[in-house]
Amino acid sequence: MIPTGADRPASHAPGPGPGTGSDNREAVYLYGFAAVASDAAGSGHARLPPGLPPDLPPDLPAVDEARPLRLQCHGGLIALTSRVCRADYEGEAGEANLADIAWVGPRALRHQAVLEAAQASTTIMPLPFGTLFSCESALEHEMLQRRDEIESVLRRLAGCVEWAVQGMLDRRAAVDVRVRQAIAAGRYVPAASPGRRHLEEQRLRRALERDLDDWANTAAAGLLESLRALSAGFVERRVQATGALAFNWAFLVPDAAAAAFHERLDTRRHALAEQGLDVACKGPWPAYSFVAPDS
Repeated sequence: MIPTGADRPASHAPGPGPGTGSDNREAVYLYGFAAVASDAAGSGHARLPPGLPPDLPPDLPAVDEARPLRLQCHGGLIALTSRVCRADYEGEAGEANLADIAWVGPRALRHQAVLEAAQASTTIMPLPFGTLFSCESALEHEMLQRRDEIESVLRRLAGCVEWAVQGMLDRRAAVDVRVRQAIAAGRYVPAASPGRRHLEEQRLRRALERDLDDWANTAAAGLLESLRALSAGFVERRVQATGALAFNWAFLVPDAAAAAFHERLDTRRHALAEQGLDVACKGPWPAYSFVAPDS
């Protein structure tokens, strides 16, 4: 999952201007941060965590396939970067590119692939697609200014990945279930006359439809509580009020709890499906939803 403008806007941090020797036609594209190995921080000879260049797959392309991935080490942090053409992201041409899914799509996938390859063997604080700095000195300034915050996030994300759990509501099937439940509980007694029974049932169905989203969240409350107990973090992501998506949850799941997390999800999924609520789990992803200090 790569955040979109609706979830987490792309961050452009141009900084104070090009540094000495920089090319103002280019920008520094930032994928995310990692920490220098603890036994090397402050030694003057930073030892890079495994999984970062030059240990990433040699054929792994950067967002701009013509420019290589690179590292920028500063203040005990590592920035995973590459170079891009500024005009591709800024000005009228940049706005047109960022609004064009055919242009954004393959680059966003390469952004994701870089983070996933790095995450396979070290902790990464991922940043959204399109995070730019004008030059290395501007990025280094950001690394120093936000060092405590970035290190705190990296500690929180260590040994964890993000999983998304989404509930798709089949509204017709769910109302059918609620009608049967009303009959079984005696809250609705079908009339003997077919015509009257049809009219009363249609009236009941409309009433049940009105609070269907609240009913779906109540039905899934037990699942949410059980999954949160196995997670190091939880974020409830926005859903459209009129869409089929009933809920969209993000969990920060420790590697040690992953098996239990999925087992618990599977045990409850069937019962929810019988109520018209199809639960899907997606991931693992870099923990985009948990990079904010209060997440």
